Amino acid sequence: MWPRDYGDVVMRKGFDNEYDFIIVGAGSAGCVLANRLSENPQWKILLLEAGGDPPIESMIPRLAFSFFKTKYDWQYYAEISDTVSQYSPKGSYWARGKVLGGSSAMNSLVYSRGNEDDYNNWERLGNPTWGWKDVLPYFKKSEANRNFEGYYHSKDGLLSVEFFNSSNPLSQDIIAAAEELGYKFLLDMNAKKHVGFTLAQGTLKSGLRNSAASAFLIPAMNRPNLHIVKHAHVTKLEIDSQGTVSGVSMKLRGQTEFKAFAKKEVILSAGAINSPQILMLSGIGPASHLQEMKIPVIQSLQVGKNLQDHPYIPLFLKMDKSTAVAVTVADLVQSYYQYLAQHAGIFANSGTVEAIGFVNSQDMFARYPDIQYYHIGFQKGQALDIMGFLQNLGYNDVVINTAASASNDANIIILPVALLNENSRGEILLRNADPMQKPKIYPNYLREESDIQSFLRAIRLYLKFLGTEAYKMHETELFSIPIPECDAQGFNSDAYWTCYIRYMISTVFHPCGTNKMGPDSDPGSVVDYRLRVKGTTGLRVIDASIMPRIPRGNLNAPTIMIAEKGSDFIKNDLGFLI
Repeated sequence: MWPRDYGDVVMRKGFDNEYDFIIVGAGSAGCVLANRLSENPQWKILLLEAGGDPPIESMIPRLAFSFFKTKYDWQYYAEISDTVSQYSPKGSYWARGKVLGGSSAMNSLVYSRGNEDDYNNWERLGNPTWGWKDVLPYFKKSEANRNFEGYYHSKDGLLSVEFFNSSNPLSQDIIAAAEELGYKFLLDMNAKKHVGFTLAQGTLKSGLRNSAASAFLIPAMNRPNLHIVKHAHVTKLEIDSQGTVSGVSMKLRGQTEFKAFAKKEVILSAGAINSPQILMLSGIGPASHLQEMKIPVIQSLQVGKNLQDHPYIPLFLKMDKSTAVAVTVADLVQSYYQYLAQHAGIFANSGTVEAIGFVNSQDMFARYPDIQYYHIGFQKGQALDIMGFLQNLGYNDVVINTAASASNDANIIILPVALLNENSRGEILLRNADPMQKPKIYPNYLREESDIQSFLRAIRLYLKFLGTEAYKMHETELFSIPIPECDAQGFNSDAYWTCYIRYMISTVFHPCGTNKMGPDSDPGSVVDYRLRVKGTTGLRVIDASIMPRIPRGNLNAPTIMIAEKGSDFIKNDLGFLI
């Protein structure tokens, strides 16, 4: 079902003389660009992906986290930081898709755009045409929404968006608890209202995952002007001392060195970690860091800086202790067959992941949120599933075993509490000049005290849910992870929760901002508003790394929007209009 690998031809004959465009990375952005640019039959496109085809199981929503720490994942770990204690053996785990579709092939599928103020702020920061009125048409261009239409939505795009085909009654009770506390139910979180609780839509097509590769590559894969090469690890740009980029160097299938050349542009769409790494390996980055790595400086830009994320801390809830029924192997087999036949049931969702809350921890009547609540549900007896889930997130045995043992007598909800407007900033640095070495990731979580205070407010707010009738009906209770240093502070004190936050903080897998878009007056900017790398010719970055400020929502839909808009920039700049 996936595009054939043109790498078979390359291994025999080498690359064609020249392409018009080379796109590095077949993730959420790269797949869109490959489709849109190859719409012009006069342009020849080369798409390079470091991974291969997604496994067929990736189409099943329930298995979303099953591909972490496999060959389909870059398997990054953040560096240990002096601002967090990290109750995990190696530091927080940063899964990133190394596969056609990138992280859209292994994420939790939530379709969330952020809000209009996020993009109006991009424009206020000096990026013309990036305000809400300008980006909404590009969200709509990509979208084939199965449930909504009108001003905010379209049914005509390539990316299928629909509600999860699952009927977990607990999701409705989470909504009911929120309504007891005065929060609105948002039928459509991607419309006018942004604070409240919702049943999210996902990037799904009839209950199957609709990754960027499924949505954008498959329709274009038979175009003769599009060559897709898999297992091609780009190591650096071909760039001269004046900053003119002519192509890329790569290692194909882990062994053979090749170069490919582009007449018009090279486009980096390798993501917020790999795109800055490739730039720095090529001599574009902070001069002092490149000199330390003994890499000749071609253009000094703040590449790798401005790293932003949606960090989270998990809370753990027991529910239905007196009534929970343990899941059996027979139940799972029956549910699996239900999914195969109808694309419905528990395999059509990741627990209760569709039940999402967007709140403002300082003012419940505010227009925009600063906190996002997720709910990942596990039935009684699903200890192995809980263990696998927490292992994939990088936690240690104490966390894993405590949560797993709690499922022996109750249903469990793991509740990620995510910070949407993080004030701390991190950075990506090279480990050395070897392109096969993973870069250093410094999230710098909690460097700013305001982030701790936001988490404290968010925890206190969610604890109020335990007093609602909807949660009492489920005998909901918080259970704690034994952390001696925190326990000594007295459970539920601010000192306890501050300690807990520092130990348990990790990532929702939303890195961005490391090739910041901005005007020349912004010394931290790397690309201009048309996504061209400053001080270079023939080079753009089009992916989540260009975001100057992280949107207050999940990042897959905004990244696809950026690629839709970026492809039109290229077409307009080169006089090809459709």
